[in-house]
Amino acid sequence: MPFRFSLSSLLRLRESLEKNELQRLQTVVAQLAQVRAEMDSLDAQIEVSRRQVLEQASVGISGAELHIAALGESARLERRAELFAKCNELERARHEQQARYNEARQRREILSNLRERQLSAYLHEQARREQQQVDELFLIRRSSRKRPGGAREESALK
Repeated sequence: MPFRFSLSSLLRLRESLEKNELQRLQTVVAQLAQVRAEMDSLDAQIEVSRRQVLEQASVGISGAELHIAALGESARLERRAELFAKCNELERARHEQQARYNEARQRREILSNLRERQLSAYLHEQARREQQQVDELFLIRRSSRKRPGGAREESALK
């Protein structure tokens, strides 16, 4: 009789739930990486813009140009603040999703471990039965040699 795990459908469900939670976690992590990359890019733009204003100021810059540069930096700083808030929100979501994934993984591992223990017990029992059959076969052959008809076979073997 082959091994059959009675909770195999529940194990498949747990594996599926774990996979879904992992995919959600990966999505949040990807979004977080994208926002962080956008923040880094924006930081670089702010730095370049500041250097350009300083270079222009050294050779002379009009008030209108300075005002436009200030408005551009203000818009970039506002966008950076939005990205920072989104980054914090995504970090919180990542933490929550990590907890959900860990719980789903733990539930799946419990069933996987139960299946492994049952399989091990099944294999141990199968090995015991096979050994018992080998032992019985040995005893049957041995007892048939000791019978009157079997004594001749034994002396012929010597």
